[in-house]
Amino acid sequence: MLTLRTKKKHVPPTHAFFDKGNALLTARAAITEALKLARLRLIRDLIDAVGPDLRQRKRERRVISFDDMLYNLYAALEGSDHPELAPSLREKFPVALIDEFQDTDPLQFAIFDLIYGKGGLPAFLVGDPKQAIYSFRNADLHAYLRARQSASAVYTLADNQRSTEGLIEALNGLFSTKSDAFMLEGLEYHPVAMGARERKPFSDNTVQRADLQVWTLPQTPEGEPVPKSDAKTFAAKATAAEIARLITEGDKGRITIGGRPLRPGDIAVLVRTHAQGSDLKRKLATLDVGSVELSQASVFQSPDAEEVERVLIAINQPSRDVLLRGALATEMMGCDAARVAEISGDEAELMNYLGRFADYRDLWLRQGVGVMYRRFLSDEKVSARMLGRDDGERRLTNLLHLGEQIHQAAATHESPDALLRWLATKRRDGAADEVAQLRLESDRNLVQIITIHKAKGLEFPIVFCPFLWDGNTRFGGPKPEGREYHDIDGAAVVDFRPDGEIANEKDEIKDAIRLEESAESLRLIYVALTRAVYRCYVIAGTYVKQHGKSFSPAESAKSLLNWLVAGGNQSPKDWLDGKRSPTDIANAWEALAGRLPSHLALAPLPDARGTPVALAGPAPESLTALPPPKTIAPAWRFGSFSGLASDAKSESAANDHDARIAEAAKRIGAPPPDIAPDDILRFPRGASAGECLHAIFERIDFTGPAGWNDAIARGLSAHPQFLPGVRAAERSLLLAAMATRMLGNVMSTTLPDGIVLGSVPTNRRLTELEFSLPAPRVSAHALNAILRSLGYDVPRLAFRDLEGYLKGFIDLVFEHGGRYYVLDWKSNHLGYAPSDYGPAALQAAMAEHSYHLQYLLYALAVDRYLRHRVPDYQHDTHFGGVLYLFVRGVRPDWVNADGTAAGVFHHRPTAATLARLDALFAHEQARAMP
Repeated sequence: MLTLRTKKKHVPPTHAFFDKGNALLTARAAITEALKLARLRLIRDLIDAVGPDLRQRKRERRVISFDDMLYNLYAALEGSDHPELAPSLREKFPVALIDEFQDTDPLQFAIFDLIYGKGGLPAFLVGDPKQAIYSFRNADLHAYLRARQSASAVYTLADNQRSTEGLIEALNGLFSTKSDAFMLEGLEYHPVAMGARERKPFSDNTVQRADLQVWTLPQTPEGEPVPKSDAKTFAAKATAAEIARLITEGDKGRITIGGRPLRPGDIAVLVRTHAQGSDLKRKLATLDVGSVELSQASVFQSPDAEEVERVLIAINQPSRDVLLRGALATEMMGCDAARVAEISGDEAELMNYLGRFADYRDLWLRQGVGVMYRRFLSDEKVSARMLGRDDGERRLTNLLHLGEQIHQAAATHESPDALLRWLATKRRDGAADEVAQLRLESDRNLVQIITIHKAKGLEFPIVFCPFLWDGNTRFGGPKPEGREYHDIDGAAVVDFRPDGEIANEKDEIKDAIRLEESAESLRLIYVALTRAVYRCYVIAGTYVKQHGKSFSPAESAKSLLNWLVAGGNQSPKDWLDGKRSPTDIANAWEALAGRLPSHLALAPLPDARGTPVALAGPAPESLTALPPPKTIAPAWRFGSFSGLASDAKSESAANDHDARIAEAAKRIGAPPPDIAPDDILRFPRGASAGECLHAIFERIDFTGPAGWNDAIARGLSAHPQFLPGVRAAERSLLLAAMATRMLGNVMSTTLPDGIVLGSVPTNRRLTELEFSLPAPRVSAHALNAILRSLGYDVPRLAFRDLEGYLKGFIDLVFEHGGRYYVLDWKSNHLGYAPSDYGPAALQAAMAEHSYHLQYLLYALAVDRYLRHRVPDYQHDTHFGGVLYLFVRGVRPDWVNADGTAAGVFHHRPTAATLARLDALFAHEQARAMP
C-alpha cells in the first residue's frame, strides 16, 4: 500500500511494522472479496430456491398475487398437464386486442404467444414503442420488439388526432432530423398528418409565439454557458413568468380557446422529477399563480408527516416537556424559537400546554385518534395558520390526508404505542400505495405540474418542458447493484460479475447500459413534446458542470434533446463518446429553426422577472348561499357501548376502558393507614389509571410471571401515573410493585366454574377482540323495552337511532373446560374493605355504569363469533358467561359470605336473551318486542 501511495522519484519507507500492516491490509482485501463472492453465491441460491418455495407457501396458505396469476397461467400453458387450456381460451376469446403493448414484459408476451402464436386466430398488439417509458415497472421494450418481428402484418397510424397542424409539422421536423432518432434498432419515427378530429380554434393576440417555441439557455457576459444550477433557476423563472403572462392575457380575453378565455387549467408543466416540480411550484407561487402537483409520491414522505409524528408523540407522553417543545416548534403549532423559549421559561404557560396535551391524550383514549386529531386541528387553529402560507393548501391537504390514514390505521393498531410504531414504519418506507399517494390540494382551475411518466396518454392545450436540456440520464436514486442491460438476443440481464471477470466485456456492457438509458430518455422527451394541443414551450441549449476545479459543457453537449438536432450522421456511441462545442449545438438549433420557420421559433430565454397575476374575482354582492335542505337524512355511522349508554354524539368506537368512573372515584376517601404501600388500592384512580392497568393485562402471559415486569414497565411508560407525596425516583418502583402484587392476586384467585386465570395459556385466549355488529336500525325505545322485559337494571337509554354498525373491543375472551368466557377488567375503586367488593356493591356499580348493557352487547358479539368458529355450537354447552373483574378487590383471601371471590361479577345470559338482542340488531323489532 505504501508503494502505491509513494510519489514519483521517492522511495517508500521500510519497517517491520509497515510489512505487517501491508500483510493485514492484503488479508483484509482478500476476506472482503471472499465475502462479496459468498454473498453473490447466496443471492444466486436464493433466486433458485426462494421463488419455488415462496410459491409453494402461498399455495399452502391460499394466497395469490397478480404476478402469481401470470406465472401460474404461463406454467399451465407451457407445461403438458393442461393441453386443453390454450384451445379453450382461444375458443372463449377468438380475437384478442391488447392495448399499450409497449409496456408488456416477457412473461405477458409469452402467455399470449402460447395462446395465439400458433392458433391461427387474430391477435392485435397495439402499442407505440416510442412511448415505452415504464422500465422501472418491469415493462420490457425488447419484448415488444420481438413480438413485432413475429407479427404477420405491421400497421402504423398516419394521423395525429391531438395536436394542431403547425405543432405536428414542427415535431415531424424535429424527430425526422435523424433516422435513428430513438437510438435503438427497430424504433423509427414516421411523420404524421393532422387527423380529422375537430380542434377548437386557438387565438393569441399578444406576443408572437410559435407552435413549438424553443428558448435557448443564457450565456455569461463572457459568452460562455452558465453553470447547471443557474440554468435550472433561469429556466424555472422564465417558465413561471410566461405562464403568469398567459394567464393574465387570457383573463383579459386576448388569448382564447374556442372563444373562451385561456384558463390556468389549460396549462401543464412537464417535469422529470418531483424536485423539479416543487421548484416550479414555488416559482409560480411568487407570481400568485396557483398550481397543483400531480404526484405519485407518498404523503408519509412529506415534511408534514414528520410534524404529525412529533405532535402525536408529544400528546402520547404529555408529561415530557422536551417532547412538548419539539411539537411546539412544528409549523403546525407555529412557535418560533423565541416563543418556545418564552413558554419554557414561564411555568404557568408551560403547564397550560402540558395540560392541553394531556386533555388531547385523554380524548384519544376515550374517543379515538380521529376525534382527537380533528379537535387538535381546531383548538390549535392549525387550518388557519397553514392557509396563511403560500403553500398552505398543499400543507393542509397533507395534514387532513394524514389524519384520515392514521384514523383508519387505528382500527388495527388500537393502542397509541402501536399506532405510533405504524406511523414510524410508514414514514421509513419509501413506497406509496394508492391510498397514500399525495392528493390534489384543490379541484380549482390551476396550472398542472406533472411528471412525464404520469402525463403519458394525457393532453393539454399548452405544455411547458423547461428541463429537457438536462444531459443527465440517471434519475430516481442510486445505481442498481447489478449491471442491468439486454444481451444481443434482447434478453434482460442483471450481471453481478466482478470487474475482474468481465475485463474484455466491460466496455461493451457499459456501452449497452448507456445506450438503453439514453434511449429511454429520448422516449421520455418524445412523450413530453407530444402532449400539447396548440403550443409547446421547450428550453434547449448548453450549460457547464463542475468537474474538480474546472467547468465543462460536456454533459450538456451530450444531452439527448441536442442529439435530435445536432447528431447528424453520428452513431449513438460516437455521440455519447464524442466532444462538441456549445457553438456547434447552437448552430444546429438555428439550422433546424431555419428549416421550419412557420412552426418552430428559436429565441433566447427571457429574463423578465414576471408580473404577478391579479385575476378579477366575482363581486361580493353577487355571492349568495344556497338555501339549506328541509331535512337531512341520517347517515350510517359507527356506534359503541359508551355512545349508547351516555348518549354520546361521537361516531367513532369509544374506548370502554373505565372511561366513566372518574366521578365515582371522587366519592372514595383517602386510604386508611393499615393499607400496605404496595397495595393496588393506593394506585391512582380515573380513566388514565384504567388504561394503564388494561395495557398491563393485555401484554402479560398469565402463566409466565417472569415476564410480567417488562409488561408492567411498558404499561407505566405508555400511561404515566402520579402519586402525590412520592418522589419521582421512587414513584415508578412503587407503582410497579402495586401492579405486580395485583397481578399475583388476580391470577391466583379461584373464579366461578373453578377458573384460575394463572393457568390459562395464551393460545386459549383472545385479547382485545374487535367486533362490529351490523345495526340496520336500532332505536333506544326498542332496546329499553327489551332490557326492561328481561329484567336488566340499566338506566333508560336516550341515544338517537343507530343505523350502521355497533363497534367495540372486548378485553378478553378465553376458553376453559370447553366453555368460552367474556372477561372485562374493571379498575373502579369501590372502597378499601372486602365488603366494598361484595355482591351488593358490585350490583350497584354494574347498574350505575350500565355495565349490564355492555356485557350483553359483548355476549351477543361473542355468541355470533362462536357460531361461525365452533363446530356444532350450542349456547348452553359452550358459552360460560361473562366475568367482570373489579381487580382492586380480587384477592384469594377476600371472599363473600357464600364463599365466592370478592370483586367478581359473573352472569350467563340465556340463549333466549341473546336471541332477542340478535333479532333487534337484525332489524326484526316486531319479533323482538314483548
